[in-house]
Amino acid sequence: MNLRLSERDLRVLAKCAVSKWLTTSQLQRLYFPDVTPDAARKSLRRLSQAEYLISFRENPVAEALFAVGSKAKGLLATKGLEVDWCRTPPRQVEHLIGINDVRIAVEAEPSRVAYFFSFWEFPQFHWDHAVIPDALFALKCPERCTFVMEYDRGNETREQLSRKFLAYGAGLSSFLFDAVMLVTDTPERLETVRHHLRHRLVSVRLLGATLSAIKTIGVHAVEFQDIRATSERTTLLAELRESIS
Repeated sequence: MNLRLSERDLRVLAKCAVSKWLTTSQLQRLYFPDVTPDAARKSLRRLSQAEYLISFRENPVAEALFAVGSKAKGLLATKGLEVDWCRTPPRQVEHLIGINDVRIAVEAEPSRVAYFFSFWEFPQFHWDHAVIPDALFALKCPERCTFVMEYDRGNETREQLSRKFLAYGAGLSSFLFDAVMLVTDTPERLETVRHHLRHRLVSVRLLGATLSAIKTIGVHAVEFQDIRATSERTTLLAELRESIS
């Protein structure tokens, strides 16, 4: 099937390349904000039928997932984007979807983003640290602030998370960052982790918020909990550099 690709089509393919798999609703938020869900699905179906996208649905009522298709791989390679082509999502696809939700929220204001890299992009930087975060990103707040991000769905124990945060506190050699951002699925999980870490000797700044809050009001408007604080202290990302200095 021959298809003339629009600029929006090319942006969809490029975003799928760096994000691995994106849901229909994620792609609609990014590239179809002013059309109906049916119109967005029709456009994505058109790219799938032409083999520029792969679509996957776990069951008839599940939301569709999209990844780069066979015809897009060569096209994207000419633009410097290498694609690991696969027909099915990874086993822990919900974790990947959550990381991409954070990415979409961070990149919603491009002028305030220096970079965002998910863990599957780390090999290009020869990442050799023992601890591997879910993402690294830097924002202009307005001074640059760099974050290590962990998305927690409750699959790791509190002790496993504690060991990660202690490792971050020990530092990542040449990689300098301002804070660790913990994103959880529920407020209850965030409070559980905060209570567990209250008396741990974690030296790094820890900020916590729920994924739903970040998706709903945006990463710059969320009041992040200061997890190590003894009181219920919160902070906006724009205030972080001021509080550090």
